[in-house]
Amino acid sequence: MTHARRTSLTAVIAIGALVLAGAGCGAGGPSPEQQAAVEEAVHGYLGALAMSYSTLDLSHLDGHASPVEIRNVRNLLQQLANSGDRLEATLVGIEITGVDIFREVNASVAVVEIWDLVRFDALIGREKGRTDGSVQSTLIQLRLIDGEWLVIGRHIVDRETGPELDDGGAEA
Repeated sequence: MTHARRTSLTAVIAIGALVLAGAGCGAGGPSPEQQAAVEEAVHGYLGALAMSYSTLDLSHLDGHASPVEIRNVRNLLQQLANSGDRLEATLVGIEITGVDIFREVNASVAVVEIWDLVRFDALIGREKGRTDGSVQSTLIQLRLIDGEWLVIGRHIVDRETGPELDDGGAEA
C-alpha cells in the first residue's frame, strides 16, 4: 500500500470515528469495565502481533483479531517475504491515549506503540538492519463478537522514528 493511499485510508477512518462520536454514539464514554476489556484486548492483540511477526505464525492472532485483520497481517508478512526479509518485532511499550466505544459493540482506540525491530535476511538469517524505539501512533478498531473484543483494523497514523515498509524499512 502506498504512503498516499495509507494516509487517505487513515484520514477516512479518523473522520468516521469523529462523525460517530459527534453523533452521540459514544455519549457518556465507556464504562470502566468496558474500557478495561477493550484495553486488555488491545494489549493482547499487540502481543500476538509481535509474536506473529517474529515467528511468521499467524495462529498467535487467533482470538485477538478478525479474519480480515489476520489477512491484512498475512499480506504485510508476504510483502516482507517477497523482499527476502523477516522481521523480529519486540513490543517495548504501549500507551493508550483514547478509547471510544460506539453502540456497545464497536471501539476505536488511539495508541502510542514503541517497538524494537530487527530485519533479517529470510534465507541466511543475517541481520540487515535494526530500529530501536520506533514510536508509532496507531488507531485500532475493535468489534465485540460473541462476547469478545476482536481487532478488525490497525492503522498507523504517525511514525516518529523508523522507516516505512514501502521504503524498504520495517513496519510493525
